[in-house]
Amino acid sequence: MTIKQARKHLSSWWYDLQDSLWFLPALLTLLAVVLAFGFVRLDQSLTLDQRGQDKASYFFAFGGGAEGARGVLSAIAGTMITVTGVVFSLTIIALQLASSQYTPRVLRTFTGDRGNQIVLGVFIGTFAYALLVLRSIRSSEETGPGFVPAISVTVGIVLAFISIGFLIFYIHHIARAIQASVVVQHAAKETLHLVDVAFPRELDEEARNPPAMPPLAKTMASRVCTDHGGYVQSVDESTLRDIVARDDEELVIRLEHQVGSFVVPGAALASVWPASSCGGEVEDCIRKAIILGDERTLQSDIGYGIRQLADIAIKALSPGINDPTTATMAIDRMAEALVEIGRRPMRSPVRRGKDGRGLLVLPGPEVERLVELAFTQVRHYGAADPMVAEHLVLVLGRIAEHVDHEHRQVLIDQARMVLDAAREQITLPADQDRVERAAVWAEATAYAD
Repeated sequence: MTIKQARKHLSSWWYDLQDSLWFLPALLTLLAVVLAFGFVRLDQSLTLDQRGQDKASYFFAFGGGAEGARGVLSAIAGTMITVTGVVFSLTIIALQLASSQYTPRVLRTFTGDRGNQIVLGVFIGTFAYALLVLRSIRSSEETGPGFVPAISVTVGIVLAFISIGFLIFYIHHIARAIQASVVVQHAAKETLHLVDVAFPRELDEEARNPPAMPPLAKTMASRVCTDHGGYVQSVDESTLRDIVARDDEELVIRLEHQVGSFVVPGAALASVWPASSCGGEVEDCIRKAIILGDERTLQSDIGYGIRQLADIAIKALSPGINDPTTATMAIDRMAEALVEIGRRPMRSPVRRGKDGRGLLVLPGPEVERLVELAFTQVRHYGAADPMVAEHLVLVLGRIAEHVDHEHRQVLIDQARMVLDAAREQITLPADQDRVERAAVWAEATAYAD
């Protein structure tokens, strides 16, 4: 594995690690352990418990005896582990509510929430700190000289007050985190971030003048297959561009699946021309450059971001939830992302290799496909509601006003399908007229084009 490949795999691993509920709390707990040993060592060097004349110089330090220190730390440790259990229970409840009320796709948002991770880490870290300092306390009646780590106990009290502040923050944070507007906004924010990754605002010289794709249909290709299934989470483009520009010859590599697609075991990951050049080393490098995982992620999959918002809208339109307001919010956020995408220049899937040698074909997200992904199922489940159907048609019109001319037809087609579905499912003529008036822009735009 090359350095570039190792970095790509490490980046994917680090992305998963950041969204886990255990990593940051584990780091904070480890920090608390280090602080506990460090402050106990500081107390041992100062020996404040043995030099009464020095205690006045450290007025901030704990002034009680061994029993008092044990009582304080025991209370802190017992309280922190109880509060941690309550916080963990509230987090699980929030996950269940988010899964049932919105979509299971947003669960990663909650597990990766830095606020939740830090709160859990502070509580568990404070518990670990109090427990470790507690073991160092000795009274004068016990074996050896008595020892009361005054500074360490004081730090434990400070950590307890900090934990109280974090508890107040957590109550506010978890109450906001399950609100529909916050969930939709967070999903839209992640999607907009991916827009900059998949559709850069400015194309480089190579992207503005892409190479022509040579005719390959008549040429035999070698297929690089996978031995296990999974979702394509990311593609190491830099490594692939190095592969096509080999020292002895130039290759053409075409990836058969874009990011977010599911690949079954034995399916072709890529095709390589000429077939005679696809040896074991090339195949291994290609397999390592295409990272497969158990689930789709928001690392570089913009289609998954749109899918999240669409699923929120679909879930809100279900009979069990019946929340059209949340559905319209999700539709608005999808429109925001699609307008940004529709304004960006489209990059050719054909790229040159290193130093302009060889060709690499990377299938990327298409605006037409993203529009269908966003609105097809929402149209199916929302066409019977006059308010949702009207809002959907109006949103499609607003998108059409702000995107490039080449992307308008798919929006017009979607508006016409919403109108056809509304005519079939809405029974009242007044509601049908409402949707039809909202769809007037579609015919006007098509006529103008």
